[in-house]
Amino acid sequence: MRIRKFSVLMLLLLVIFSAPVSAAEVLSLNQALNIAEEENLDLEMAEIEYQKAEINQKNLELQNKYNFTEVNKLEINKSYLSTEKRYQDTRARIIKSIIQQYTNLWLTEKQIEAQSLTTEAEERLYNEMQARYELSQISRLDLLDQSNTFNEAQNNLENLKNNYQQSLLEFKTALNLKDQELKIKELPAPEIWNITEAEAVKKGLENSNDLKIAQLDYKLAEKEYAKKIIDASDSEQKIAGLDLKSAELALEKAEEELKNSISKAHLKLKQAEKNIDLQKNNLERAESQFSQVQRQFELGSVNKTTVIQYQASLVNSEYQFKNSYLNYYLAKEELADLLNMEPGVTINAVN
Repeated sequence: MRIRKFSVLMLLLLVIFSAPVSAAEVLSLNQALNIAEEENLDLEMAEIEYQKAEINQKNLELQNKYNFTEVNKLEINKSYLSTEKRYQDTRARIIKSIIQQYTNLWLTEKQIEAQSLTTEAEERLYNEMQARYELSQISRLDLLDQSNTFNEAQNNLENLKNNYQQSLLEFKTALNLKDQELKIKELPAPEIWNITEAEAVKKGLENSNDLKIAQLDYKLAEKEYAKKIIDASDSEQKIAGLDLKSAELALEKAEEELKNSISKAHLKLKQAEKNIDLQKNNLERAESQFSQVQRQFELGSVNKTTVIQYQASLVNSEYQFKNSYLNYYLAKEELADLLNMEPGVTINAVN
């Protein structure tokens, strides 16, 4: 169960009150996750249900301390595990959502930067073509085409800005910080998780609540079958036997599905790691091309519009590189969730 920590409360107060109202507070991903743990209303409600389940379990154990059957204990453990799983699933969903929202905000900022440069370049091209049109060097149709391209670039920029404001509002609502001005900190490189597929499968089989619940179902079916064998009719015994077989198959299925899910998540993690390297190489190439164009501009061999276009391409490469970070963060969380690890535990301490 999640325990509220004084340090996290102090962090929340720091984010809200340490700066003037007009100043934007720089918020790291780790800070966002910590605030979500304390302030997200969905998570608060899920925790209340989990705490109630804990209290009910203890009350039942105390009330039936001396007349509990093993079946009673199995049923209570199953009920408690099911509540714990719902709580953990809610936590994992919210944490992954915060990671996605946080990183998408930063990525949208990069998109806005790139689109601003693209719009500037298209405006310069339009002005150049208008001058050429006045000199009768191009047709009115050519000028109209460039005007449409410029207007489309402006419209795309406005849409990105509007989407950013909407996403920011949703993010602040999730953190219960509606009135606070926030600025998203640049995404650091994720820490690579060096875990083998075999290690992941072993850990998942040991810790999975789904598997534990399926095991309890099988034990309950065993107990029911043993009871029916003693004094039940033949038909009831056959039904209990079929229920036991069904529980056994369900347990086997749960194990196989868990193994397959972990293998797929592990493969996805490795692919996300490779994509970081690929996008890094693309970014280095874009940086080299931009530097080369800048030198050509200084020598007078290319115009300013060309420089802006290459700069926009560079920013787009930065976006793709940072987007590979997001995909890796989410892939880590997906695998960690299958291993029943704490949500957010794979996020760098440097975030």
